[in-house]
Amino acid sequence: MTSESEATLRLAAGRVLAGDLLPYLRSGLYAMVPVVTPLVPECAIDSRWRIYVSPGLVRKLTVEETAGLWLHQLSHLLHQHADRWSALLEPQDRGHLYTTAADVVVNEILHGASVVLPPARARVRLGVPGAHPGMTTEQLYRLLVEALSAARPRSDVGPPDDCGSGVTGGLRPWDSTEDPDDGSVDRARAELIRRQVAKDITSHQRAMGDVPAGLLRIADEILTPQVDWRRELHSVVSRTRATVAGLRDYTYTRVSRRASAVPGIALPVMRQPRPPRLDMVIDTSGSVSDRMLAQVKAELRVIARTLRGDSVRILACDAASAQPRRLRRVDDIALLGGGGTDMRAGLTASASLRPAADIVIVATDGDTPWHHTPPPQNPRARYVVLLLDGDRCDVPAWMHKVVPGII
Repeated sequence: MTSESEATLRLAAGRVLAGDLLPYLRSGLYAMVPVVTPLVPECAIDSRWRIYVSPGLVRKLTVEETAGLWLHQLSHLLHQHADRWSALLEPQDRGHLYTTAADVVVNEILHGASVVLPPARARVRLGVPGAHPGMTTEQLYRLLVEALSAARPRSDVGPPDDCGSGVTGGLRPWDSTEDPDDGSVDRARAELIRRQVAKDITSHQRAMGDVPAGLLRIADEILTPQVDWRRELHSVVSRTRATVAGLRDYTYTRVSRRASAVPGIALPVMRQPRPPRLDMVIDTSGSVSDRMLAQVKAELRVIARTLRGDSVRILACDAASAQPRRLRRVDDIALLGGGGTDMRAGLTASASLRPAADIVIVATDGDTPWHHTPPPQNPRARYVVLLLDGDRCDVPAWMHKVVPGII
């Protein structure tokens, strides 16, 4: 028996065991196409659900570790890590940092399901300040980038990680050509498989109740209809504008046209509705990247077209709030900061301004403490948080949450 034939049999045994360990993932496991090749250093995945494995690696693994290898690579596909990496618009030479972060996220979930992982893919913790269980791939990636730029020592040393183009895009020397007859998965079929896996996860949870929380979260994200976040944000602004425009009142500062009909009586006139006032608190702390700030400015341009510029105030905020500035031209806004993160300072500064804002938008990466209740100086405003680096579970209920990107 050749080494490749032996590796193929070992892979088949590992896939069967993986399906027995987590039966609700079988639809995904059996959609993957195994490719045994000496070109791949160890193991990798591509965007068409091909799993590339070195014959030398498979011979060293137990059947339990081989099952863990299948589940590890499938988890990258279920998380859509390649699409999320593309959405970050980060330099490709940082792809190994993103792969490390993605590995930690999927391994944390599999470790909770008692899956045995191969030694080369068994990392479940990062040795960088601020890392803790439950963080998203994007959050861990930011911590790794900060650690690299600050030259902080890392405890997880080793060769650069590469789980293939199915995690960080691009092409690898071992990637097969896109032959539609090789059984690999195109984008449309991949979406159907993810949805079937998500349905199987929820069904198993209802019947048995033993699905890891991380997989339940994936299933919920896949099955929950995604809302266009830009449309959602602008819808909130438009609804507030309509509400304020509908608030008409009377004034005695001008003479009513009907005053001649009732001599001696001062009749009020209807006051013209004003445009809504909007404050935008922008996180300028060191953890917010230039890409995130560029995204904020792009949204500001749309908001400025929706509202009059002089009714929009900008407050840059890190651990303290800068002086508010009226929005004239978006390109003239200087977003300075670079310190810690406390959006409470920006919210308090906004609430203290007069005239009070009708809507307050906070654009932040989400790593900030929050007030338990709306600021008492302006409790009636509509508060919206634009989370630039993925969802956060600690956002208070009194704020409307908008999450850009692929979540």
